[in-house]
Amino acid sequence: MVLWLIPLNAASLLFIGEPMGLWVAALANLAMLFNLPIMIVERRLSRTMALPHLPFWTPLVVLIVWMGRDIMTSYGKYLVALAATNIFSLMFDYIDAYRWFKGDRD
Repeated sequence: MVLWLIPLNAASLLFIGEPMGLWVAALANLAMLFNLPIMIVERRLSRTMALPHLPFWTPLVVLIVWMGRDIMTSYGKYLVALAATNIFSLMFDYIDAYRWFKGDRD
């Protein structure tokens, strides 16, 4: 996570000048920003950390698919990697969020 997920989402700031780049950067980074207080309070990784991803990364993935960028450009390649990574993460996040809401908060 620290070596791939965080740097890849943070790299969205490098493409802020691209079409919809500001939206991509905002959605990619707000989820991580909202996780900081959770990590500070809980002092560990927990299912609670899945919750901020859902309202930001779900629309981010939809936005990327909707944009349909040319994957031959560096921005297009980045968006494909970002969408694939966040889809993979969201699969776990939705499961963790479901468990969290059902009371399993470990």
